[in-house]
Amino acid sequence: MTRPFGDLTPAGQQRRLARLAADALAAYDLRVAGVRVHASGTNLLYRVLTDAGERLILRMAVPGWRTLADLQAEAAWLEALSRDTDIGAPAVVRARDGEPVRAMTAPGVPGTWHATLMTWVEGRSLAHHLDATNLARLGELFARLHLHGQAWTPPAGFSRRRFEAFLSRGEPDALFEGGAIDELGSDDRAAFVAARGWVERAYAGLDPADLRVIHCDLWHENVRLHRGRLRPFDFEDTVWGYRLHDLAMGLLDLLKTVGPERTPDLLAACRDGYERRLAWPEGDLEVLQIGRLLWQANWVARFQRASFGAMGAALGRAFRGFEEGGALRLPD
Repeated sequence: MTRPFGDLTPAGQQRRLARLAADALAAYDLRVAGVRVHASGTNLLYRVLTDAGERLILRMAVPGWRTLADLQAEAAWLEALSRDTDIGAPAVVRARDGEPVRAMTAPGVPGTWHATLMTWVEGRSLAHHLDATNLARLGELFARLHLHGQAWTPPAGFSRRRFEAFLSRGEPDALFEGGAIDELGSDDRAAFVAARGWVERAYAGLDPADLRVIHCDLWHENVRLHRGRLRPFDFEDTVWGYRLHDLAMGLLDLLKTVGPERTPDLLAACRDGYERRLAWPEGDLEVLQIGRLLWQANWVARFQRASFGAMGAALGRAFRGFEEGGALRLPD
């Protein structure tokens, strides 16, 4: 009798999932010379080597993270980017039956895993090269993607999800409706309520004509530097959204990585690169970054509730500091 997946050791789970990945690869017209785990986190990634020497990446998306429709939207945009531009995003490899994303199930493996096979993106992580030159390149990359996302007409059935609130993918609201903020002190609760109001007003003030398809997770860990060019990947969060939201997401992660002292110069370089192609979007970038912090707090409240108290108190202080001083300072 097959042991329940949850009772297996991590190595046992990996072996069972490796069989699922092998089943996924059998649906493609390629001869596999080798497969090994590349990363295991939000999703399970495998490096695939063909007998012709081609390197590919197989992503097995974990059940419940992104829907099939989300991943089909990603594949549609990646195929359009490959066809229309030289941006260098990964190309989707369609299965033998023509499908870009395959739903995979197997006895003893819980849920439905969605397999997407893509070309390998060469280069080193931009995280190792965060200087003004590369931030200008990143700004230009944002602008090129924004221009394409506006001009492109998605196919019928493309996702209708719109990122226009701090929760925009149907996630339950554990902060306000689920009562997580009631576990905080009164000052911190008030700071969360105020922050939600700022974010709602910021989104309401954006021009609906600026909505377009965006990456929605274009930070430096999702970009590689190869021979002086930046190449984006990890498009699984593809969604309809605003340019300012897209920039706010990536630049919040920059602030977390390099700190408040280096951020202004790097932000200026990013903006300079962006404006070589496109006018910088109007709106309050820092308030949309606060929206991202609310999303992260909501995730912790849902899945790591025991850790929420400390995080909520730290964010409460950060939100009050923003209200008093007009600048976002992330908690330690």
